[in-house]
Amino acid sequence: MRFTGKLLTAGLAVGGALGALSIFNRMTESMAGELDTVLKGEERRYPWKDGDMYYQVKGAREARPLLLIHSFGPGASSYEWRKNVDALAEQFRVYTIDLMGFGLSDHPTIDYTAETFADLIGDFIKEAIGKPTIVVAHGLTCAYVIANAYRHPRLFERLILVAPPGVILQEPVLGPLNVAWKTALRLPIIGQFIYNLLTSRQAIRSYYENQGYHNPNLIYDELVEYIYTSAHQPNSRYPMASFASDYLTMNVQEPLARLQVPVIILWGREGLTSSTAMNDVFKRVNPRIDVRMLDKCSFELQDEQAASFNNLVKEFAVARAV
Repeated sequence: MRFTGKLLTAGLAVGGALGALSIFNRMTESMAGELDTVLKGEERRYPWKDGDMYYQVKGAREARPLLLIHSFGPGASSYEWRKNVDALAEQFRVYTIDLMGFGLSDHPTIDYTAETFADLIGDFIKEAIGKPTIVVAHGLTCAYVIANAYRHPRLFERLILVAPPGVILQEPVLGPLNVAWKTALRLPIIGQFIYNLLTSRQAIRSYYENQGYHNPNLIYDELVEYIYTSAHQPNSRYPMASFASDYLTMNVQEPLARLQVPVIILWGREGLTSSTAMNDVFKRVNPRIDVRMLDKCSFELQDEQAASFNNLVKEFAVARAV
């Protein structure tokens, strides 16, 4: 009887704790509000096997297609291209997407992997754009673009890789901690609670101060609020569980070395990793890569130095392939 009493007490305590966490989660989600786009293109949805992907199109129909693919991170979405779309649409037919599980796209509760996004991007270019495309990818999504350009070179006119991480040139090493972290974040109540702590307004601001921007004055309240709202759409923790536990990493060293499509890499000189060192790493894999540095910016260089970024994209898009 004494053991039964202790077990009952422990059960009530756990139930009470879970109940409190559940209330906290509901309150957090209710404060996020409804997500809307700030971009001004034609809104569309691309039906895919796991759900619909939201995208926009802007620019003359006869212009060369240019696809912008956002990076990963808390609340990631096509919002990061808000300073680029209008300028680029003057010359190109610009497509901006919210990857599955992010922004205004569907958020299926699937097991997100690197191949999930590689397949999604490849299918979108083939079925929604349907012609050779200039692709601008940011961060980890550079790996999926490289893989696709190697597998289906006819779909890709040129690649513009924005701050690609060095891990895409290494074989992923996943251990028990990666499995545990991913599993924890996918749990219904506890996982949502952990995710909500990691994507609070203060945590988002800290994340972008440490990893995103060289100039912290650009991390204004409106930006934080939009990212916060995007991060708290239903089921947003599922793709982030895979990202945070390194399950979205893909080794594309060999595809990059064999790639025949013209490639340019854009770095922010003040990034966390030495841009000069990263330049050497990527150049060793493929010496034909063109590399450019932008001053006074870090990971979010398309935002911090938007005018220079837009000009470099236009310049590379019309340059003669070497």
